[in-house]
Amino acid sequence: MQDQGPGPALTDTQTSAAHALAETPSPAETDPIDRLNRALQRISFALDKSRQAEQRKSVDTQELVANVDVLISRVRDALAHADRPEDK
Repeated sequence: MQDQGPGPALTDTQTSAAHALAETPSPAETDPIDRLNRALQRISFALDKSRQAEQRKSVDTQELVANVDVLISRVRDALAHADRPEDK
């Protein structure tokens, strides 16, 4: 059996160390200008990602419309070819 002495358990030591780190923020975290700068960078990144997604969606839509136009043209040509009396 292990010695069950009166000292703190290993998990208690890790927990208190984690709390001590959480309670002492780094100077960069306490500087409002740095925090604001990081927040603005995150917002800018999110907006760029959103714009890129919209552009991809727009390109996909344009490609789809072009493909549908080609398909309509081919169907019209096939119907016109089928209605010609010389082919019957």
